[in-house]
Amino acid sequence: MKLKLIINGCESPEDYKLLSTAISNVASLRQTAVLRFNSEKVVFISTPKSLSGSSSTILQDDSSQLWCTIPMDVFKLYNVVSVREQNAITMEYNCEYLQSVFKRYDRAMNQGSGSDMTIKLQAIPETKQEPQKDGSRTPKRNTLCTLRVTFEEIIHTQAVDSTVDHGSSVSTNMLENSKTVMHSFEVPVKMLFRAQDARILEPSIDYSKIQIDKLPPFTSSFGPSFLNFMKRIERYNSVKHVKLSALRKEDEEEGYQDQLRMIVEGAAWDSEIAWNGVLDPVAPSGAVSDMSQRSDLDKIDADRQELLDDEYESMRVEDSEMTGNIAHESDVQLNDISVMVEKAEKESIHLHEVFIQPKDWRVCHRLYIAFEEVILAISHDQSCVLHCSLDRSVFNDDDNDDEMDTKARERGQIVYYMLRSKRL
Repeated sequence: MKLKLIINGCESPEDYKLLSTAISNVASLRQTAVLRFNSEKVVFISTPKSLSGSSSTILQDDSSQLWCTIPMDVFKLYNVVSVREQNAITMEYNCEYLQSVFKRYDRAMNQGSGSDMTIKLQAIPETKQEPQKDGSRTPKRNTLCTLRVTFEEIIHTQAVDSTVDHGSSVSTNMLENSKTVMHSFEVPVKMLFRAQDARILEPSIDYSKIQIDKLPPFTSSFGPSFLNFMKRIERYNSVKHVKLSALRKEDEEEGYQDQLRMIVEGAAWDSEIAWNGVLDPVAPSGAVSDMSQRSDLDKIDADRQELLDDEYESMRVEDSEMTGNIAHESDVQLNDISVMVEKAEKESIHLHEVFIQPKDWRVCHRLYIAFEEVILAISHDQSCVLHCSLDRSVFNDDDNDDEMDTKARERGQIVYYMLRSKRL
């Protein structure tokens, strides 16, 4: 197998920001994570150790999982070759080591260096041998490799040049010099076998009772206020659980009206933090078809009721003596009651709540700052999901110089799955 990647943070800052954000957020969760390469993308996976031996996609036991998808066109050069399907290469790496390398590259860029960062997969020589039954010894299959990361840094230095003339006067000149330093780092990784890779599956969530909302972008007018709302729980240091409460009011005339609250429960007190700003409701998958089926059923019921009314009118015997003020007043009362019942049927309220850990919510507000589009999904008493995506600039087709002929590049995205910390 072969792996070689090249990225330049100065030439494409958006792409480098996406990659570095994924690395830093994965490192904030656990000491180790999984890197999965294939022909189309790179996926950073932070998953509990307990799930490595299970093929279940349901969140369980240890809390959260983070899945970061980086498209291949983020890199200046992307060369991945493997005998597995889609050229898959999967490895486990130490998050702190890789993050420290990227921090060193950040410092080099801040000092004016604009070199490429090259990442190569290198094998470690096999030294151990296993004895066989016939007495011969064969090399033991080695799963340890390294990711060799190299980049250049331009270092500027100053020197003092002092000269003395015949009049005993001293003149000082500052000489600026620069030199190029090649940095090389090796990040240890452990290659995963095909069976191990197949057991790492992205979690699934329950869509039967779920509320999905698009949060106001951080760059919008509501962004700083919503960030302050997310950070309000930081003042409660001793709290182990935070309840997210999402209320959805569904009206056929006005559509969805959503509200979001955080409820902090102490030993003898409760604190409720409400967001009173704008939320953009998102219909869950299948909701559109359910609403269309509901409208079709309502139409059938209305037609059936109309036929019954016509049949009743044809069989009704009119009696002029029964008409009067009493009948009129009863009709008015019935009409008022029917209007109230009809309004109650049109308006339905759905409540979705889940307990999560405060540390998971802190990861959420870090992701909220870094990405343009953030969607929050709350599955009632099951889990909470934060889906973040970053738009990347479009590029012109090389075969056509028309400015209007542009193609949008694939979004980079991070999905943070949070299991409930306790039952309601």
